[in-house]
Amino acid sequence: MATKTATSGILENLPVRLRNFFARYPPQIYSANALGAPKVPEGAEALAPAPSPYTPSRSSKAPKVDQSAFSMSQAFLRSDPEHPNPFLPYKNPETGRWRGAMISLRRQNELVKLATKYGVEELLPPSRKSTVYRETKAVEKGLRIRGTGIGQKVKGHKWERTLEGRLEDRKKAMMGMPEMIRLWKQRGHGRGWKKYPRK
Repeated sequence: MATKTATSGILENLPVRLRNFFARYPPQIYSANALGAPKVPEGAEALAPAPSPYTPSRSSKAPKVDQSAFSMSQAFLRSDPEHPNPFLPYKNPETGRWRGAMISLRRQNELVKLATKYGVEELLPPSRKSTVYRETKAVEKGLRIRGTGIGQKVKGHKWERTLEGRLEDRKKAMMGMPEMIRLWKQRGHGRGWKKYPRK
């Protein structure tokens, strides 16, 4: 009972937008604290932290993150079947049809910013825009700097993308050059020569 009065005392000092949200979705039912901590299912493999981007291998053949592994950030985004989370899509158990989130991502972000400003973010339901989710996701992804990640395809200019292959071809051609010169001289300086480079 004491926590209920303390919560109601906090809610009185909030802006109208947050008060209206908490009136419609009471923190006692919908907040992340009310849902409890996410649990790791038995036999699930934890998602390994992302490797450091500072590695020489940048190819698309590099090892990728296992998508089927248990993800703490995905476990954070959960909902009680009796009281569906307004920030997440909801699957109707009877019809099997999905309904979109009641509150859009833009409005979720605005609510999270407002709640953080007033120090009541933990009273909001779990959301992709919440600080806890973003921190968990950042830990899973590891340090990411654009254009350096393993398995990330970096578009770049065409000459940058094809440079490695061209250098390899050039190296092979230079290694076979003495044999090519010998054949050129043997055949009479170009007569009957078929190996002219293509343009």
